[in-house]
Amino acid sequence: MLQHSHLVIIDEQIIAQAELNAYIEAQAQEIAPEIEIDSTLDSEFGELYRVWHGCQILGTFYQAVDGSWVVQSSYTNSQPRCNTAAEAHLLIVATAGLLVADTATEEADIDHLLDKPFDELTPSEWERLKQHSRSSELQAA
Repeated sequence: MLQHSHLVIIDEQIIAQAELNAYIEAQAQEIAPEIEIDSTLDSEFGELYRVWHGCQILGTFYQAVDGSWVVQSSYTNSQPRCNTAAEAHLLIVATAGLLVADTATEEADIDHLLDKPFDELTPSEWERLKQHSRSSELQAA
């Protein structure tokens, strides 16, 4: 009987831990911007990367024949070129008003975070991106 009650306590601990993990994940989702990148094969552009904020598309980018990255933001008609995919992504997010890099150091830090796979970013790294965006907007005002 003692062994049975021990198993019940362990099961309750597992359930409580699962509930705590679900709560932490829900809180992290509220903090983290829902920025995702996916890709699709386009007959004209090849691999076309799409940047999403939740269910809203912020823009697309692809690598041109010359090696540069062509950006098409949903908020402008221009199609600037960037040297890297990370720069293209950053430009789309910044154009949407979700991130504004105001110094070379901050931009390098942001580039470092953007180089990481999005599913490997921690909630605190997402928070840094969010805080950076807010502080940049305040400085601009």
